[in-house]
Amino acid sequence: MAYLGKLYSHDRDENYESYIDTLGLPADKAANLKNYKPQQKLEKNGDTYTLTSVSAVGNRVATFKVGEEFDETVAEGHKAKTTFTLDGNTLTQTQKFADGNVLNTKREYFDDKLIVTLTRTNWDGTAVRYYKA
Repeated sequence: MAYLGKLYSHDRDENYESYIDTLGLPADKAANLKNYKPQQKLEKNGDTYTLTSVSAVGNRVATFKVGEEFDETVAEGHKAKTTFTLDGNTLTQTQKFADGNVLNTKREYFDDKLIVTLTRTNWDGTAVRYYKA
């Protein structure tokens, strides 16, 4: 787990703007997300993980235990039931919303890069965000 504690900086995106367009957010919030290019870091303390995203817009922190569902407040105050799973170097985040939508974020950690793949219900596309260590 050499990737723990390592800071990854945003490099580029594929299909990310199309993904954001499917979320049904107000235009100003969607524009903010499209310009959101954070640095990311995953840390572990015992059996608790902390995923931190840092950007000029603000910081986001999620503290969790693998496999345990928790309540998370996301964009626009929407609430999700969120679960993280970890398989080797792949951390998968599943967010389930009351309206039936499910967002999946798969983070694949490597020594020199982080690849984040975004999918969701009601959209047959895939978005990918690339980060460099």
